[in-house]
Amino acid sequence: MGPLWLLALIPFISGLVLATSQVLQLVTETLRRSTGTVVDATVTGHVASNEASYAVLHPVVSWTAADGTAHEQALPDEVSPHALPEGRRVRIRVDPAHPALAALDTDGRYRSCVAWLWAGMVLWAGTLTVVVWRMAYVLNESNGYASLW
Repeated sequence: MGPLWLLALIPFISGLVLATSQVLQLVTETLRRSTGTVVDATVTGHVASNEASYAVLHPVVSWTAADGTAHEQALPDEVSPHALPEGRRVRIRVDPAHPALAALDTDGRYRSCVAWLWAGMVLWAGTLTVVVWRMAYVLNESNGYASLW
Protein backbone atom coordinates (compact mmCIF):
# COMPACT_ATOMS: atom_id res chain seq x y z
CA MET A 1 0.00 0.00 0.00
CA GLY A 2 1.33 3.37 -0.97
CA PRO A 3 1.45 6.63 0.92
CA LEU A 4 -1.88 7.67 -0.59
CA TRP A 5 -3.58 5.40 1.91
CA LEU A 6 -2.77 7.98 4.55
CA LEU A 7 -5.46 10.10 2.90
CA ALA A 8 -7.96 7.66 4.38
CA LEU A 9 -7.17 9.24 7.74
CA ILE A 10 -9.05 12.38 6.69
CA PRO A 11 -12.57 10.87 6.54
CA PHE A 12 -11.73 8.46 9.37
CA ILE A 13 -10.70 11.21 11.81
CA SER A 14 -13.42 13.58 10.55
CA GLY A 15 -16.10 10.96 11.17
CA LEU A 16 -14.67 10.15 14.58
CA VAL A 17 -14.59 13.83 15.62
CA LEU A 18 -18.10 14.44 14.27
CA ALA A 19 -19.52 11.40 16.04
CA THR A 20 -17.79 12.29 19.33
CA SER A 21 -19.03 15.88 19.29
CA GLN A 22 -22.58 14.77 18.53
CA VAL A 23 -22.51 12.22 21.36
CA LEU A 24 -21.58 15.03 23.75
CA GLN A 25 -24.42 17.20 22.45
CA LEU A 26 -26.81 14.25 22.63
CA VAL A 27 -25.88 13.68 26.28
CA THR A 28 -26.48 17.39 26.97
CA GLU A 29 -29.88 17.24 25.29
CA THR A 30 -30.82 14.08 27.17
CA LEU A 31 -29.85 15.67 30.50
CA ARG A 32 -31.79 18.82 29.61
CA ARG A 33 -34.85 16.73 28.86
CA SER A 34 -34.58 14.62 32.00
CA THR A 35 -33.72 17.31 34.55
CA GLY A 36 -35.32 20.40 33.01
CA THR A 37 -38.77 21.75 33.59
CA VAL A 38 -41.04 23.20 30.91
CA VAL A 39 -41.78 26.91 31.32
CA ASP A 40 -43.87 29.28 29.20
CA ALA A 41 -41.85 32.22 27.86
CA THR A 42 -42.35 35.18 25.56
CA VAL A 43 -40.13 36.03 22.60
CA THR A 44 -38.84 39.58 23.13
CA GLY A 45 -36.56 39.83 20.11
CA HIS A 46 -33.75 38.21 18.16
CA VAL A 47 -30.00 38.53 18.36
CA ALA A 48 -27.56 37.76 15.54
CA SER A 49 -24.35 35.83 15.95
CA ASN A 50 -21.73 35.00 13.34
CA GLU A 51 -21.42 31.25 13.10
CA ALA A 52 -19.22 30.04 10.28
CA SER A 53 -19.53 32.61 7.50
CA TYR A 54 -23.14 33.69 7.91
CA ALA A 55 -25.26 35.40 10.54
CA VAL A 56 -27.65 33.26 12.57
CA LEU A 57 -30.59 34.65 14.50
CA HIS A 58 -31.28 33.35 17.99
CA PRO A 59 -34.52 34.13 19.81
CA VAL A 60 -34.37 36.20 22.99
CA VAL A 61 -37.01 35.06 25.47
CA SER A 62 -38.15 36.19 28.89
CA TRP A 63 -39.77 34.07 31.55
CA THR A 64 -40.42 34.00 35.26
CA ALA A 65 -39.02 31.08 37.24
CA ALA A 66 -41.01 29.21 39.90
CA ASP A 67 -39.24 31.22 42.63
CA GLY A 68 -40.39 34.50 41.04
CA THR A 69 -37.06 35.44 39.45
CA ALA A 70 -37.39 37.07 36.03
CA HIS A 71 -35.00 35.90 33.31
CA GLU A 72 -34.29 37.12 29.79
CA GLN A 73 -31.69 35.57 27.52
CA ALA A 74 -30.89 34.48 24.00
CA LEU A 75 -31.41 30.80 23.37
CA PRO A 76 -28.92 28.64 21.45
CA ASP A 77 -31.61 27.58 18.98
CA GLU A 78 -31.45 28.75 15.37
CA VAL A 79 -34.89 29.82 14.19
CA SER A 80 -36.31 32.16 11.62
CA PRO A 81 -37.70 35.42 12.98
CA HIS A 82 -40.81 34.66 10.91
CA ALA A 83 -41.28 31.39 12.80
CA LEU A 84 -40.96 33.07 16.20
CA PRO A 85 -42.03 36.71 15.92
CA GLU A 86 -41.77 39.06 18.88
CA GLY A 87 -44.54 38.59 21.42
CA ARG A 88 -45.13 34.94 20.60
CA ARG A 89 -45.51 32.55 23.52
CA VAL A 90 -43.13 29.57 23.42
CA ARG A 91 -42.32 26.67 25.69
CA ILE A 92 -38.75 26.35 26.88
CA ARG A 93 -37.02 23.68 28.90
CA VAL A 94 -34.87 25.06 31.68
CA ASP A 95 -32.99 23.54 34.60
CA PRO A 96 -33.87 25.58 37.72
CA ALA A 97 -30.32 25.15 39.01
CA HIS A 98 -28.80 26.36 35.71
CA PRO A 99 -31.19 28.77 33.95
CA ALA A 100 -28.44 29.81 31.51
CA LEU A 101 -28.78 26.41 29.80
CA ALA A 102 -32.38 27.01 28.67
CA ALA A 103 -33.49 25.92 25.20
CA LEU A 104 -36.70 25.69 23.21
CA ASP A 105 -38.80 22.65 24.09
CA THR A 106 -38.63 21.05 20.63
CA ASP A 107 -37.28 17.84 19.19
CA GLY A 108 -35.24 19.65 16.52
CA ARG A 109 -31.94 19.72 18.42
CA TYR A 110 -32.28 16.06 19.46
CA ARG A 111 -33.07 14.94 15.90
CA SER A 112 -30.19 16.97 14.51
CA CYS A 113 -27.77 15.35 16.97
CA VAL A 114 -28.96 11.87 16.04
CA ALA A 115 -28.74 12.57 12.29
CA TRP A 116 -25.20 14.01 12.49
CA LEU A 117 -24.16 11.19 14.83
CA TRP A 118 -25.24 8.67 12.19
CA ALA A 119 -23.40 10.63 9.49
CA GLY A 120 -20.21 10.62 11.56
CA MET A 121 -20.53 6.91 12.31
CA VAL A 122 -21.09 6.05 8.63
CA LEU A 123 -18.07 8.13 7.61
CA TRP A 124 -15.87 6.61 10.32
CA ALA A 125 -17.04 2.99 10.00
CA GLY A 126 -17.17 3.16 6.20
CA THR A 127 -13.59 4.34 5.95
CA LEU A 128 -12.46 1.70 8.43
CA THR A 129 -14.26 -1.03 6.48
CA VAL A 130 -12.75 0.02 3.15
CA VAL A 131 -9.21 0.18 4.59
CA VAL A 132 -9.50 -3.23 6.31
CA TRP A 133 -10.98 -4.76 3.14
CA ARG A 134 -8.17 -3.33 1.04
CA MET A 135 -5.51 -4.51 3.49
CA ALA A 136 -6.94 -8.03 3.45
CA TYR A 137 -6.96 -8.02 -0.35
CA VAL A 138 -3.35 -6.80 -0.57
CA LEU A 139 -2.18 -9.36 2.01
CA ASN A 140 -3.93 -12.19 0.20
CA GLU A 141 -2.55 -11.04 -3.14
CA SER A 142 1.00 -10.86 -1.81
CA ASN A 143 0.73 -14.38 -0.34
CA GLY A 144 -0.40 -15.86 -3.64
CA TYR A 145 -4.04 -16.35 -2.63
CA ALA A 146 -5.44 -14.03 -5.28
CA SER A 147 -7.16 -16.96 -6.98
CA LEU A 148 -9.48 -17.35 -3.96
CA TRP A 149 -10.91 -13.85 -4.44
